[in-house]
Amino acid sequence: MRITELLDDPELRLRPLACPERLDRPVQQVFVTDLPDPTRYLDGGELVLTGLMWRRGPYDSAPFVAALAAKKVAVLGAGEAVLPVPDDLVAACDRYGVPLVAVPRETPLSRLMTIVVRRLDAEDRAAGALPATHTALLERIPADERRAFRRQVLGEIIGYDRRHRSDLLGTLTRFLACSGSWTVCARLLNVHVNTLRYRIRRIEELTGRDLSSLEDRVDLLLALRA
Repeated sequence: MRITELLDDPELRLRPLACPERLDRPVQQVFVTDLPDPTRYLDGGELVLTGLMWRRGPYDSAPFVAALAAKKVAVLGAGEAVLPVPDDLVAACDRYGVPLVAVPRETPLSRLMTIVVRRLDAEDRAAGALPATHTALLERIPADERRAFRRQVLGEIIGYDRRHRSDLLGTLTRFLACSGSWTVCARLLNVHVNTLRYRIRRIEELTGRDLSSLEDRVDLLLALRA
């Protein structure tokens, strides 16, 4: 698929901000990140979606975009849930030739990711290909089964957050996105590492999972994306 297909969808309300002439690049997969440098997880051809949590100031945009350009990503989608896309990010994308689209507040990144995965999966099935990512594989599982799996794995956390007005689910999402890096995750959450360690211990107690275990991390990641 191509990002121009999403731009033509009036419900998504995506806006091209940089390198519009390159928006016909084919998208091979979708990746959501708030890491300052996500390149070790990229193969090229991705629609990279970000909530811009990695950006602490204008000086962060150029290194982030330069890294994406080096990996030959297809397009960058910047979420506007908190603030409009900053001018320095637009300038960096123009400089390094990375197409940039704004994802409005009304279009959650998770929804956009799901739409893209479904379209890519449909194209793969039409071509007789098997799903190549865990997200595409999840999409082949019935929605009610995915919801049941999510409740089973994350239900205690969701209930705890509601009762205590906390955000352990958000902490878990960030921690897994940072590949378990305590320092990177603490910086993104703007908390002390000891505070993060306390939250992770609480998550482990509520889920019965050990976040130092790869298998348990996979369970939690799949539940978050189910």
